[in-house]
Amino acid sequence: MRVRSLMTLSLAAILVTGCSATQSPESPAEPTSSATTPAVSSATATTADVEQAENSIAPSPTEASSTPITGQAWADSKIQMWKDNSGIKSTRGFVYPVNLMTSWESPKEGVLNIYLDNSMVFNQDGMLQSYQTHEDELRIMGIVMFESIGEKSPELESVTFATEDGKKSGTYSRARTGADPNDRKAWANEKYVQWLSGMNDVYESMCHAEITTLDVYRSCLPDDPHAYVDKVTSPAFGELVVTIKDGPWMDGTYDTPASGFVASNMIIKINDKAAVGEQVEKLTVIARDGEDTTTSPREEWMQ
Repeated sequence: MRVRSLMTLSLAAILVTGCSATQSPESPAEPTSSATTPAVSSATATTADVEQAENSIAPSPTEASSTPITGQAWADSKIQMWKDNSGIKSTRGFVYPVNLMTSWESPKEGVLNIYLDNSMVFNQDGMLQSYQTHEDELRIMGIVMFESIGEKSPELESVTFATEDGKKSGTYSRARTGADPNDRKAWANEKYVQWLSGMNDVYESMCHAEITTLDVYRSCLPDDPHAYVDKVTSPAFGELVVTIKDGPWMDGTYDTPASGFVASNMIIKINDKAAVGEQVEKLTVIARDGEDTTTSPREEWMQ
């Protein structure tokens, strides 16, 4: 199956799942905001071949105007933010299966667990592929929530959707490494780790393996230029330069050209996980020893 086709289908699933409807006066009361079911943590990606580049200074983070809330109050505020952004008054106003939310909690700082009624029917809208699982559908719900509140919730690290019985769950995570934004090598590596985590979000089920290294992805799609990322550097804060080594992708299905194909997908996946001030503003991909080069600015791919 073509990688682009899969990305398109995944995006369609996200859009369908993420829409919301206006709450009717007859909607049931809001679910309670506490739960005890343990969440399943997301996978952690491994380190890239990342090189040091010249130093630059990242902008200082904006200080909070008030004491940040934590625990259940914080979890409640994130649910409220999502409802406000969706134009609804109750979680019952979300489309199925998000409207099956029964409770939510924050077991530790930055972590949000949301529980759904056990009656959830997998792939009720028929949008998922045959190889996709409950984990994919639940993870997509986390992606949808991140798209709504993630950029303006820098403290949010992960969202896990799970059924109340804990038998099914899916987690979407920022996959931060804790890098100093002024350390060009560490920052570039963090962006690589976030990108690889984003690849796993989409392709884990298709490849029947957790994508923690490029070797795993390459064994699944050996003709995809994404699988041949060789170096990731950061010449300045907000900028990445990615080098692709030669391989079976050359003159293949995804060489369209390869630099543009990789640049667009890479900046989207990284910035989907980024909060304000953490985004990649410009990403350049170099292939074929410089004969194929594309620079993608963030504004061209803002969703």
